[in-house]
Amino acid sequence: MTIDRVAELAYVSRSVVSRVLNNHPHVSDEARRRVLQVVKEHNYRPSSVARSLATNRTFEVGVLTPQRTGEAFANSFWSYLHSGIFERCMERSYHVSLSMVAPEVAGETEQHFLRSKRLDGFIFVTQEVTKLMVEVAQTQDVPFVLVGHAPERSDWCSVDVDNVEGAQKAATHLHQLGHERIGVILGNLDMQESVDRRRGYRRALAEAGLDVEGRWTAVGDYSGQSGFEIMNRWIEEGLDATAVFCASDTMAMGALLALHQAGVAVPEDVAVVGFDNLPFSKYTTPPLTTVHQPIGEKGRWAADMLLDQIEGKEAEPSHVELEAELIVRASCGTAAVRMPSTTP
Repeated sequence: MTIDRVAELAYVSRSVVSRVLNNHPHVSDEARRRVLQVVKEHNYRPSSVARSLATNRTFEVGVLTPQRTGEAFANSFWSYLHSGIFERCMERSYHVSLSMVAPEVAGETEQHFLRSKRLDGFIFVTQEVTKLMVEVAQTQDVPFVLVGHAPERSDWCSVDVDNVEGAQKAATHLHQLGHERIGVILGNLDMQESVDRRRGYRRALAEAGLDVEGRWTAVGDYSGQSGFEIMNRWIEEGLDATAVFCASDTMAMGALLALHQAGVAVPEDVAVVGFDNLPFSKYTTPPLTTVHQPIGEKGRWAADMLLDQIEGKEAEPSHVELEAELIVRASCGTAAVRMPSTTP
């Protein structure tokens, strides 16, 4: 089956078939109906080479994700995000190239992907990648979308969850349960999402009249190992916080393991709340209270925003902020055990 045969069976010209297949608006409803009926009946799939020549596009986009010692594939957060991007691109007949980016190979990545112009556009995942790649993308006039907020630029398209709101909901919930000494394990503060989650946590404590600069504050790297090591150190230092908010489920999982090994009961002695609502969070012991962010939806939004740019659909640059939802499970209990403070 060729495009000429489709045109013949649909009683239209070859150019009309091409416009229908590329979703061009200037086609009559009747002609569009006949073409799509022939395409469906004969399971016609246009040649990707022919489609590229006709539209001057490759129908392939790049997803550049940060290299974090293999975490981009080991952590299910990244798997769900990438799946959302891939699914939407497949639905819209685009292929995806995925590559990890690190400072030491940034120049090679620029040359291979951005300067070669062999891809129609890019999704930059996190500020780490954006800082390395965005300048070249702009000079090469390549469409791109950021996953993660870029508040310093209003002319960039980006999508993220409302990290401030999510962290505030978590800390507020702990206070409503009666906790007044609430520790926090943050992510890397070079990342905007970490700064925003700290802001939400502090806002909740300030509104409750609690000390926002408490003793039990630490910065991890979003890994389970960092949550485990921080919690172990706190236990050795005489942890007296009755609750801890962790800025990711992976760090919360590490913290839970450290508490368990030290014989500290959760939530009876210390309540724990995470962030992300990764699939494993409902299977921890006890099941983890966490902040849900729609990870797959975030990926689908990013793909749609990029493909709309590539296809010339009119859209103002925008930042889409998805809602964060608190998921209450057993790790925060029902009420805090009030203990006298031993903090110096």
